[in-house]
Amino acid sequence: MTHLVTQRLQRTTLMVALFCVIACTPALNWRSVSIGDTPVQMLFPCKPDHAARDVVLRVGARDVPSNLSLQGCEAGGMQFTMGEMKLPEGATQTEVLAAWRLASLAPLHVLPADAVTDAWQPKGVQITPPPVRARVMTQNHQVQWMWFAHADRVFQAAVYGKPSDQGLPDAAEIYFSEIKWP
Repeated sequence: MTHLVTQRLQRTTLMVALFCVIACTPALNWRSVSIGDTPVQMLFPCKPDHAARDVVLRVGARDVPSNLSLQGCEAGGMQFTMGEMKLPEGATQTEVLAAWRLASLAPLHVLPADAVTDAWQPKGVQITPPPVRARVMTQNHQVQWMWFAHADRVFQAAVYGKPSDQGLPDAAEIYFSEIKWP
């Protein structure tokens, strides 16, 4: 039991120190941002721009149209984005999240088996279905994504950079871990 408490304390201390180092980096000026008209909030390392566009996701054997709202900015040579869309009628959260993962991998010419994925749960919150986190390294890109659902919305947080960007994993860890659910 004491070992478990010590591990948690060490992990928390490391995350606080890491956050302080990255937060003090002039290129990353972290700020809290609301995601659309949802109660979800997160930290962006810069002031995000907003855009919206119609998209079509391949859900099972059918094409499902939806409207994607996107916030994003560039800081420290990395791009930080947060996409959000209303759950299309007749589709489940799990189906749409899986379709969005495939659509995210396609422009990088990456097969799902080439992405390192794992389930991810934020501190103190149980989300169903569990958020999925993925990491991909190509010759030209390094990307980390996280997809999750809340109520009637599905979301994708992402950090894009160059393969040589050694700070991307730490920046992505802070970016994803600071998403706030109601």
